Parts: sequence; structure tokens; C-alpha cells
Amino acid sequence: MMTGSFYSGQQLVVPAGETPPQGGQLVSAVRAQGRQLCCQRCGAIWPRGIQTLPLGGAYCQDCIGLGRVTTRDRLWRLAPPVFPERPAGQCCAWQGTLTPNQVRAAQAIQHAHTAGRGILVWAVTGAGKTEMTFPVVTAALAAGGLVAYASPRIDVCNELFPRIQTAFPTISTGLRHGREEQPYMGEQLIVCTTHQLLRFYHAFSLIIVDEVDAFPMHNSRLLHAAVAQALQPGTAPVYLTATPDAHLRRQLRRGQLAVAYLPRRFHGAPLPVPRLHWCRQHTLTTGFQPLQRLVRCHRSARRPVMLFVPTVPLLTALTVWLSSRFPAETVVSVHADDPERVAKVQAFRDGRTTLLVTTTILERGVTIPHLQVIVWAADHEHFQTNALVQVAGRAGRSADDPWGRVDFFYHRYTLAIARARREIRQMNRRGGFR
Repeated sequence: MMTGSFYSGQQLVVPAGETPPQGGQLVSAVRAQGRQLCCQRCGAIWPRGIQTLPLGGAYCQDCIGLGRVTTRDRLWRLAPPVFPERPAGQCCAWQGTLTPNQVRAAQAIQHAHTAGRGILVWAVTGAGKTEMTFPVVTAALAAGGLVAYASPRIDVCNELFPRIQTAFPTISTGLRHGREEQPYMGEQLIVCTTHQLLRFYHAFSLIIVDEVDAFPMHNSRLLHAAVAQALQPGTAPVYLTATPDAHLRRQLRRGQLAVAYLPRRFHGAPLPVPRLHWCRQHTLTTGFQPLQRLVRCHRSARRPVMLFVPTVPLLTALTVWLSSRFPAETVVSVHADDPERVAKVQAFRDGRTTLLVTTTILERGVTIPHLQVIVWAADHEHFQTNALVQVAGRAGRSADDPWGRVDFFYHRYTLAIARARREIRQMNRRGGFR
């Protein structure tokens, strides 16, 4: 007999030989489909005879990160949850005011959700995308639905969670991702990575996917399938991003998605256009001298600086160099495999550190007042157009200081650099700026 806590809407693995409690639906975890096998948790399909186990049977490789499912296992799918209905005024405590552009986008989101149609909110970085979703989230919660804010990136989830808790203080809210060990406890509002949606089946009345084009969701069949499977029939996701990928743009051209554009930031100032600095090749790898004057200027104005680099070795070298040149400053570095990543980012946000060197892991979901952004070796292949646009969007996000500066240092003027600057300028023109 399975033990533990079970909540409506979950999709749980029942190992061979175990029996779940009464209720719900039992299906094979992996079923035969002609000469192929199909995982019923994530939808992966593969030929028979591969991904086999020593004791017989086969397993799904695609979703093994959430625990192995095999041909011997079953999935226990619980009925969708039903929460009590309540007045909308008891759900949302956010006291802010949406701009006219944000109101139009919020209305478009609500209309698409009511019609059961997916929508892409194509909004510039710092436009206030999260706040624009509050009306539709409030309506879904008031109607007794289960709601998720999902993102491919843990850092985005960690950034969103306290904001969502503050906006919806009377709603039970949970945070779920690979570094958050607590299981689902029946909360009505969940902030989670998109991988976690594989633990649910036809459960959510509303899923908002923030930064939908970010790695690892970009071109991921698995994660798009997770979103579709976790939604209740007749509903569709709300996608948020400033840099839609080719797949999303193709869906827009085919009329498969509604769209709401927001080309202005909530405070009304334009996006900062990156300034360009050409360097010799060896300067980018060993001689960081061009940075000294710029960093000193930013720190003299008491502004925090975030320096983006393409690789971990370069991150290490630049951190050592900055520490030696600026001994009075607190310099830290962070990358995807850093076990202290969350604590370091919080320390930077709190002002306890002043210079943060990072890889593209922090290109999204980070809002820090007065931030100045530097991209070192912007011509590296790791800095594609979307990444450069998102990195530049970390600056100038505060209403009281919307004029952040962005600087690209490079040796080769790449197509990605050119496109990033062009996209930023195009969005500014669409927003009414010259």
C-alpha cells in the first residue's frame, strides 16, 4: 500500500507490487504502441528493445529526473481539485495600478483564457508582465481553480514566489522545483518549474508560463507536453516572454495563439540600448583593463554592477581580477552548478555584495534597483540574440531609476549583437520612442 499525502490533481507513480488507496484512475506508466513504447507521464515514444532494464522491462529516459517509470509501473491519476469559491476581493491584495497598456494586455489575457485559447504576452523586459496576470489569476482562484506560475528556470521561480505570496496572501501558495524538497501539499497557487507539472494530470484551470522561450523549455517536446497534460481539458496556457522563439512566432503567424503586445516598460522609459566597446582578442581572455574605468564609474555612483560572461573559466579569472583591482568591494561569482547560488543572488539583491560576475544563468527573472549591466565577450557563441536582449533587460527596471546602462565588450561584431540591438531599438520605436 502506498503511503504519504495524496491530493487531487496529482499524477503519482505506483511501483510494481504496490496498490494505491481507493479512487482515482490507474493506467500503465509505459504502454505498448505497435513496435514502440510510450510513456504516459511525459508522452515520450521510443522503439522497443532499447532503454531496457537488467531484470526485464523498459523505462522512460526523458522524465527520469522525476523518478524512474517502467513498463512494470502504473500511474495513479487523482481527480481534479475543487477549492471553495470566494469573492475576488478576498483573493488579491495587490494595491498597484496598471497602466492603460497593461490594462489592455490584461483584458486580452482574460478574454483568451475565457475562450480556452492560448495567448502569448509579448512584452519588453521590465514591462510588468507578472502584474498583468493578476486579474486572470484572481478570477481563476475566486472560481475555485488550481493555478500555476511555471517557468523553465529555478531563479525565475525564486524571484516570483515572494511576489506572488505578497499579492495573494489569503491563498495557500507553494514553491516547487528540483532544489525545493517539500512535496505538493494541496496548495491552490503553485510557483514551480515546468518539469514539476509532470506530477499533475488535468489539474490546473490556469497555467502561466513565464519566460517560455528559456532553456531548457526552448524546443523541448517534454516540457510543452507537461504544460498541456497538466491543464484541465478546454483550457490553454498563458505564455510570457520578451523574446519569443521561432516556434512561438510560427504559431502566431498560423493563428494558433492569440497575442498581446506591450512595447513599453511600466515606468514609461525606453529600454537601454547597449553601448559597444571593441577589444583585442587577448584582452577578452586575459587583459581585463578596459573594465576598470567603467566599473569604477558605476561604483563611484554607488550602483551595483552585474557582469555577464560566457564560460565558467572566464568567470573565475574575471572574479579574481576584479577582487584585486577593487579590494574595497565585495566581489562574488555565480553559475549554474554553484551550490550557494540562491544565497549569493539574495546577498547581491540585499546590497551586501556590490559586484556580481555571472553566466547567462541570471539572464532572466532578476530585478535589482539601480543595476548596471556589462557583458564581457559578447561575441561568444553562448550569447545568442535572445540572451543578449534578456541580459540588457536587467538594467533600468526601477521606476525611481529607469536609466540603467548596458555595455557590450567584444572582438567580433556578431550577428547576435547586431540583432539584439536592432530588436531593442524596434521595441523602443513600437513603444513611441525615437
